[in-house]
Amino acid sequence: MNLSDKENTDFTFAVFGHYALNKRKRSLTFCGERVKVEPLIYDLLVYFIQHRDRVISRDELCREIWQQEYVDNNAINRAVSELRRSISKHKPEGEVIRTHYKKGYSFNLDVQLDPRPSLFQWLSRLFSQTVLNKGKLT
Repeated sequence: MNLSDKENTDFTFAVFGHYALNKRKRSLTFCGERVKVEPLIYDLLVYFIQHRDRVISRDELCREIWQQEYVDNNAINRAVSELRRSISKHKPEGEVIRTHYKKGYSFNLDVQLDPRPSLFQWLSRLFSQTVLNKGKLT
């Protein structure tokens, strides 16, 4: 199963804290600067964001991320630790990924999916571009 096949959890952009994730470009940025993450860690982040409202078991991670029935616990621990390290080095407030003893993990940051600018922001951007263009023409 492909991560992008989830209809009810699909998104193009996700914003959490000063991070922005773009699924089309497979990129993660912090304050506009690209954050390098391994492809597996990126997929893990996308999956956590898609299912941020619940606890995700190790078995589910094996099936959905590694696409295997069994993955060594050390591999899962390493991947989750690497994801925590990738995001935590920029000091978000709170715990990035919460461990639920004998249950699994959950994503613990507030996420906005496909954030759209408000009408006011859109109009002010349009107005400022119009004013700037008129200033250049005269």
